[in-house]
Amino acid sequence: MRRTALKGRIILLVLFAAFFRQGLAYSQQPAARFFYDEHGNISRQERDTNSDGRMDRWIFYSREGKIERVEQDDNFDGKPDNWLFYQDGKLNRQEVSSKRDGRIDGWYFFDARGEIERKEQDSNGDGKADVWLAYRNRQAVRSDEDRNFDGRVDRIVHLEEGRINRVEEDSDRDGKMDSFSYFHNGQLVKKEMDRKQAGRIDLESTYQEGRLVRQEEDLNGDGKADRILYFEGEELARREEDTRGQGRTDLIESFFKGTLTRRLHDADGDGKFDTLYLFQDNKLVREERDTQGDAAFDLRLFYENGRLLRQEADTNGDRRVDVWVAYKDGRRWQQEEDSNFNGKIDARYFFKEEQLIGQEQLPEVEPGVPPLYFSSVEEELRKMTDANARAGQGGEKQITAQSRAQPGTDRNR
Repeated sequence: MRRTALKGRIILLVLFAAFFRQGLAYSQQPAARFFYDEHGNISRQERDTNSDGRMDRWIFYSREGKIERVEQDDNFDGKPDNWLFYQDGKLNRQEVSSKRDGRIDGWYFFDARGEIERKEQDSNGDGKADVWLAYRNRQAVRSDEDRNFDGRVDRIVHLEEGRINRVEEDSDRDGKMDSFSYFHNGQLVKKEMDRKQAGRIDLESTYQEGRLVRQEEDLNGDGKADRILYFEGEELARREEDTRGQGRTDLIESFFKGTLTRRLHDADGDGKFDTLYLFQDNKLVREERDTQGDAAFDLRLFYENGRLLRQEADTNGDRRVDVWVAYKDGRRWQQEEDSNFNGKIDARYFFKEEQLIGQEQLPEVEPGVPPLYFSSVEEELRKMTDANARAGQGGEKQITAQSRAQPGTDRNR
């Protein structure tokens, strides 16, 4: 027992002596050293800033006694990783090894007041700068970037009060900027692209709260928007397009959660919408046509699995169905008519191979399928635009009654 206690005391004494010698050695290490030239002028000094017994800051002076260079070991591993260069005693350049491997990957340049005006950065470790930042009043105002390290700038970021204001990008790496993004309070509000490399914008996207709400596309390169897409929750809600290049909209489509539900079309290109298509699960289920050109639908066709199932028509323009046609295997086999236009069927016809084979005169009876009134083109157009009124409100051009009569006004940029 006594031997164990004695052994423990000896170990403690040895450890204390070791620590004492190390502390004494540190206390004997100078915190700074100064070196002078043959004229007695200071030429260099060394400092131990963290009192670990090793110098970590080296300052070099000119013959006039002004600081020329400072080398710093910021991570205290015994090697400098931060170099500061002075001119006439004022800081004008700084070089940094951010990875602490001795290789310089950051260059800072300062103005006459000692404020930073430019920074260069090597982000891939090849010894060459690939990011260039410009400063004003100590804040970065522009960043030029070579993201594919081919020696050419392919992205330019403009900043205002520390926030991104505008971004220019060369998306195809041909040396020309073709994508331009605009920000407000740090959030993306608009993006323009020259996808055809024609020197003009052909796709413009509008954002609200960072979400895409509207896109305008110039499909034929004439400088005008031929297709406008509206989004809700970043899903396509409506599409308007000038499919003929006549400077007016002739196709409007509505979508629900990105799936096509309705299409309004100027099928004959006369400047008036005349055909409505309704879809379910991306399949056509109903079609309505204005066959008289009076801006009112008068023919309705129903489809199932892509085949015509039945047809309804208004022959006297009162918006009520007066002809019902049924189809089998895509061929007409029965037709019912309301010849008195009172909403009741009074005649029935039978067909085979599209040829009339029989006829019945009926006491006036109610149709088997409750008829739907025909709507006007105006009503359907309003239904489509109002249903998606929330989509693309930023700058959306509403279609007026006049433009509905002649759909699709010119959409110049």
